[in-house]
Amino acid sequence: MRVFEKNSNIFNLLSEGVSEGILVVNQKKEIVASNSSANEMFGYEKDELLGQALDLLIPKRFQRSHNQHVKNFIQKSEKRQMGHGRELFGIHKNGEEFPVEAGLNPFKLYGSTYVMALVIDITERKKKERDLGHWARIFEESLNEIYVFDSQTFKFTDVNNEARCNMGYTLEEFKKLTPVDIKPELSQPKFRKLVEPLLENEEKKIKFETEHRRKDGSQYPVEVNLQLSRKGDSKVFVAIILDITERNNYTEKLEKTVEERTKRLEEALAKEKELNELKTRFLSLVSHEFKTPLSSILDRKSTRLNSSH
Repeated sequence: MRVFEKNSNIFNLLSEGVSEGILVVNQKKEIVASNSSANEMFGYEKDELLGQALDLLIPKRFQRSHNQHVKNFIQKSEKRQMGHGRELFGIHKNGEEFPVEAGLNPFKLYGSTYVMALVIDITERKKKERDLGHWARIFEESLNEIYVFDSQTFKFTDVNNEARCNMGYTLEEFKKLTPVDIKPELSQPKFRKLVEPLLENEEKKIKFETEHRRKDGSQYPVEVNLQLSRKGDSKVFVAIILDITERNNYTEKLEKTVEERTKRLEEALAKEKELNELKTRFLSLVSHEFKTPLSSILDRKSTRLNSSH
C-alpha cells in the first residue's frame, strides 16, 4: 500500500487517461490502487476502494471460485484474459450486478507481486448480443421463408430454416445459388430490372408473385416481399416469401364455385324466361278461346233484344 502511496502521482498520470477501469491488487487480494473509471464503474468515491478486499466488487456466489482463480493466476504470473469461456460479473456499491470483461496483468514492484486488472463494463454489449440473438432466432424460426442475398452478385448469404426445409437445399448449397436459380420464370436481366427501383431508392419495398422451384424440381407459387438492407458494410436484399399455394387453390375453388353458381343461375333465369313466355302464350290462347264464344253469345242476345222491340 505504501509503495503506491509513494508512486500515486505516476499511477494517476498513467491511469486517468484510460477509459477502462483499472484495479491493482496485492497478494492478499487487497485493492491498492484504482483509477476514476473503476471508481465510477463500481459506484465509489475517490480512494474509497483503497485497502478494501477485492471480494467487495464480486457477487457472493462467485467469490469462492474467483479466489481460487486469482490464487492460481498469481502463482503462474502470466498475462491473460480473466474468466475465459465464462461470464464474469461485478457488483455495484448499490448492490446491482453487471457483466464485465477483465484482463489480468501480473507485475513486480520493489520485490512484491501485484496484479493489474483492466475491467470493462459490457452491459451494453451484452444487451446488443441478446437483441441480436433474439432477432437471429426470429429469423431462423420464422414460418415464412427468408432469404438474404448480395445486392451486386445476387448470391445468397443467408437462408432461414423454413426455406432450407421447403426447398431441399443446405445453406452451403444455397450460397452457390442466386434467386434466378430458384425462379424459373425469371432471367438474370429481368430480375435485375425488377429490383432496380430498390437500388435506385425509388421504392422501399417491392412485392410480386412468381414460382419457386425446389431441388427436386417441383414448383409452387409464392408472393415475394423484397427490400434493401445492410449487412456490415455491404448492401443486401432481404426477401420474405409467402407460399400462396393454399390461397391460389382457394381462389381457384372460389372462382369455380362462382362460375358454377352463375351457370345455374343463368339456367334458372332461362327456365323462368321460358315459363314466362309459355304463360304469356297460354293466357293469350285462353283469352282468344273465351273471347270467340263470348262474342257469339253477346251477338245472339243483342239480336233477340232487337226482335222484341
